[in-house]
Amino acid sequence: MKKILLSLLAALSALGPGVVCSAQEETPSKLKLYGFIRNYMVFDTHEVNAGTQDLYFYMPKNSLVVDGMDANAVPSFRMLALTSRLGLNISGYRIGDTQVNGNIEGDFYCMNGSLATFRLRHAYMGILWDNLELGDLLLNVGQTWHPMAADLPHVTNLETGAPFNPFNRSPQVMFHWTVGKFTWTGGILYPMQYLPTGPNGKSAAYNKYGMIPEVYLGVSLRSGGFLGRIGVNVFSSKPLWEAPTIYILDEAAHELAYNFNETTTLRERLFAISPMAFLQYTHGSFQIKAKAVLAQSGEHMNLLSGYGTTFNWNRLALEYTPMRDLVGFLSFQYGKKFQFMAMFGLMQQLGTTKSLFAYQDSDRTLWLNNSADPRIQRALRATPTLAYNLGKLTFALEYNGTAAWFGDGDRNRGGLYESGHWVLNHRIQQMIKFSF
Repeated sequence: MKKILLSLLAALSALGPGVVCSAQEETPSKLKLYGFIRNYMVFDTHEVNAGTQDLYFYMPKNSLVVDGMDANAVPSFRMLALTSRLGLNISGYRIGDTQVNGNIEGDFYCMNGSLATFRLRHAYMGILWDNLELGDLLLNVGQTWHPMAADLPHVTNLETGAPFNPFNRSPQVMFHWTVGKFTWTGGILYPMQYLPTGPNGKSAAYNKYGMIPEVYLGVSLRSGGFLGRIGVNVFSSKPLWEAPTIYILDEAAHELAYNFNETTTLRERLFAISPMAFLQYTHGSFQIKAKAVLAQSGEHMNLLSGYGTTFNWNRLALEYTPMRDLVGFLSFQYGKKFQFMAMFGLMQQLGTTKSLFAYQDSDRTLWLNNSADPRIQRALRATPTLAYNLGKLTFALEYNGTAAWFGDGDRNRGGLYESGHWVLNHRIQQMIKFSF
């Protein structure tokens, strides 16, 4: 324990004014420009919920039955020169015992409409102390991948496995402490581009005025070709909601009444805890990955999740309750010049942690990610891919089969459906990429 404290004190002292290095101890930075030019051609057999001119694919749309036929079962084709990327790596700068690296990266992305604009993806610095008595300490500050999303499946599509894998880049302060084969990770995050949902739509205000940042804690183990990682994400927000006033008719019988002409501001806090497990094995040109996340209120990570309200009879007050979702994938890749890869994904809503309280229907007190149809309760995906790498030029052909189960009727007290139907979309996607 004494060695651990001495190592931490040595790292923190490097940040303070006590360490003033002379010019001879300062090593200049090295800059490296990188990026790629990427083009897609996409064919779908069904209408889809998707972003970036339908390149970022979430789910097929629900069936729209007209005269006994599904009006959304319409094939479509698009060809787009989007998401080309440009980045700059800054490395090698050292002052005394402290090494500082950095990265800034953007791509062309359709945030609104059909005009492609240059968007910030990454902007972070890495402050490294690699000569401590016990291990190496790395501090990342800035916007980069959320630790829950960093391990991506083997695919060539733009959504890289979402919503079967968390997809989120956020401003963060994250420590990575490596001791032998283990790396301990912990820090705080704040939503920016990927936002939580709520009574006022998607907004960072739920966290801005909630005052408590998102927290991640995890540990990784590397040994030979094996990588294992477990972690937990704690999300807290304060989604203020003007709720119709509730009157207690019979506390013993749990009978309530409400008045839509009177409102009361619900100031309760939402707490959501999401554990994760990840495994990876690499041998030569073969690699396999598997990840599972038991997410609560994971809509800010592009999962098809959210939260609702429940009535606490002990406190005689409304509270928030998160929706639980089990998501995961299995993927593998083999080859270098000729590559075969595939991903298999599963998503299943498990219901809210407590029974929903509904005024007239549960949709009044349940807020879910609206990037796809909120009636989706489970989904499956398979994406086999063939790729040919000719130096820095890559040709890839990918099939994406996604089936979504849409609920029919009304939700139950857990936010789930008792009956529903499947909708299947077949997507064929061709990609050409030139990296530099």
